[in-house]
Amino acid sequence: MYICAMNKSVHKLKRLIQSTVLKTIKSLDYGREKRSSYEMECLIICKKMISRPESVLLLTPLTHKRYIKNDTLSIFITIDGGIVNVINHKYSYLVPMSDRSINEINDIFNTTVENQRKKMEDEITSNIKHSLRDISDSLD
Repeated sequence: MYICAMNKSVHKLKRLIQSTVLKTIKSLDYGREKRSSYEMECLIICKKMISRPESVLLLTPLTHKRYIKNDTLSIFITIDGGIVNVINHKYSYLVPMSDRSINEINDIFNTTVENQRKKMEDEITSNIKHSLRDISDSLD
């Protein structure tokens, strides 16, 4: 009888610990948060601006601040931490973004910059016409 009561107590303790852990995990799950309409609009704007070939993308290595500039549309975007600043020729909009949205923008931004880097590197290496000796001779 005593063993059966002990097993029930252990089982209740395990269930209590399990439910506490699950509640904690659910409360920390930021992916479930609802995105605002402003956040969704800003996310769409950033994606479209990044995908435009005439947009200039810049990343600062120390602060990880990202810049998107499009002169033809007169739009400038800065992404710093969880804040996206969209600036056109008349207004400036500061939009707080969720971690999920910022990560999505950063992933697209980083992928695009990496693709541009690869393309530039391929162009540079494909134009190699001189050997090192030719370069050395031309410097004399």
